[in-house]
Amino acid sequence: EDRMLLALQPIVDTKTRLPALYECLLRMEKPDGTIVSAGEFIPLAEQLGLSRFIDRRALELAVAFAKSHPTVRLSLNVSSLTCSDHEWLVALHRLTGGRRQITERLTIYLTETAAVHGIVVSIAFVDTLKELGCKVAIDDFGAGYTSFKNLKTLNVDMVKIDGSFIRNLAAEPDNQVFIKTLVEIAETFNLETVAEWVGDEETAQMMARAGITHQQGVFFGRPVLANEVKAS
Repeated sequence: EDRMLLALQPIVDTKTRLPALYECLLRMEKPDGTIVSAGEFIPLAEQLGLSRFIDRRALELAVAFAKSHPTVRLSLNVSSLTCSDHEWLVALHRLTGGRRQITERLTIYLTETAAVHGIVVSIAFVDTLKELGCKVAIDDFGAGYTSFKNLKTLNVDMVKIDGSFIRNLAAEPDNQVFIKTLVEIAETFNLETVAEWVGDEETAQMMARAGITHQQGVFFGRPVLANEVKAS
């Protein structure tokens, strides 16, 4: 019924605090016109085996936005099922026409746990994405079990540190040490880093001092519907 909507949240460059890319999030318009967040329908969609269909629709919306905004960079999350879905890759190539001026502005996020548990499939998925020109990132970094070897083998470009380590960071000395360690790991493999759930100036400054390259959270901007984003 065409009631899936694209919402975008900025991911800013730590140094400039300007949007470097936008994360694509889904919203759904209910029959009565109200808008609900993904958290209200994704869990049920997963139970019903609809994850691949949801990911396909998110891809369609993201590519359409990228085509109409030729300088904007986008990040897009995919489920563990999509990592083994050849048809999703076919759809990516079809929707973009294989044009690198589109694919090179897309960063595809895999969850850390899914990437590691299906490492062989994930490697093939990542390699294909890279061949098409996309960047690839590991989501929820630090919450799973990615080893140094897996990071190197997957050949990703970026890691997003799990928000549970960022929230209330000033009051959590252990997490501060952990963040420092994760940044050192990322730098070892020449990876960009994203700190999510940044909610205040103090945390933003702590992330900058830790060497985080990008930040995301309500402090820098809440998700808004794509048609409300002022981006060239």
